[in-house]
Formats: sequence, C-alpha cells, structure tokens
Amino acid sequence: MQDDKPIKVMVMGGHTQGFHQFSIMGPIYEDFLTAAGFEVTLTEDRDDFTKERIAPYDVIVDYTTGGDLTDEQRTGLLGGIISGKGFIPVHSAADSFKGTQGYIPMVGGKFLTHPAGTVDLTFNILDRHHPVVAGIPDFTMPEELYLMETYGHFELLMSTWYKGFARPITWIKPYGHGRVLYTALGHGEPQTRNANFQRLIVNGVKWCMDK
Repeated sequence: MQDDKPIKVMVMGGHTQGFHQFSIMGPIYEDFLTAAGFEVTLTEDRDDFTKERIAPYDVIVDYTTGGDLTDEQRTGLLGGIISGKGFIPVHSAADSFKGTQGYIPMVGGKFLTHPAGTVDLTFNILDRHHPVVAGIPDFTMPEELYLMETYGHFELLMSTWYKGFARPITWIKPYGHGRVLYTALGHGEPQTRNANFQRLIVNGVKWCMDK
C-alpha cells in the first residue's frame, strides 16, 4: 500500500450471458478483494479505461470476453499500465480485444481453443518463492482449459499437464513501469470461489503495487 491508503482495484467485466457472467462473478470478486483490504469498483463500462477515468485506480482486474476497444479506451488502458498501474487479465481476457493494437502482446498470450466443458486438472506451482503464488500448493480442480498462443517473454509461475505437454496457466511480466499477471484460471463460479484462485488474485494485486 502507499501512504496507508487502500489499493484501488477496478474489476472490468464482460457483456456475456450464459458463460463468464459478470452478474455472478463480479460480486464474488468484490467480496474477496474487499475482505483483503482493497477498495473495489465493479464495472462493465469500457470507457472506464479512458485516461481520465482509469487514473484513480492502482490495479485493473480484467474479466472480459471478446469485443474491442476504441482508440481512447486503448490509449487509457495501455498507457495506464505503462505508467505503473497493475494489470491482471483473468481467463477469458486472453480472448478479448484481439483487434486492439498492443493489447494481446501486453497480456502475453491469446486464446486459441479449449476442450469441451471443464476438465479435472492439477495445477503445478513452478516457483514457490514468488509472492504471487505464496501459500498456494499444487492443487486440482475442474477448469475450462485454455490452449493458447503465447507472445514474448514472461516468467511462468503455474502450469498444468494436458495431452503430453505442460500448458502455461499463470505468468507475470513487466509492461513499461507496470506489472502484468495473467492467469487462465477463473472460468466460472466454482473456479472464482476456489480459495487458491482467490489467493492468487489477492497476492497478484499486492505484487502489482509492491515496487
């Protein structure tokens, strides 16, 4: 925290129905992030990414699916992270804004496909000393597994084994003066309520601001 003020977190949701429903997941994010001591704002208004409206926030949690950003929204979001904000794109955020220049390279990966439904998977922690995964053991849960195309350099913190390959699940990377934490976890309500997922996001918010 800075000056003993709570970290201000914007949680940006999507406009989907039937899956990745922000009407369900948004309040869960609000509950566990508020319990961790953060000041939380839920929104589905992409204009909250514009320069003036993103300014008060320290960390952006992105749980969107699809769509694209206007030039003003893009400039505000990417510029905000470059200038030192934290960015935590979750799960389907790797399937968002794919026509928005610079967004997918900032995330570090793009959704390609996934097996039908959810798959029981074991998620393996690769660096137990990193603060983002502090206190999180290897764990198993059903998840909608994203098979992804990745970009550039990042530090991989969590993977899972699927069809003969270790699949990247959670990574971190710098972006200008800012920090990015992507996780492919967090498909729906059971995953969002999972204690290990919630700890990951809480740890990530703190890490984003621990300069």
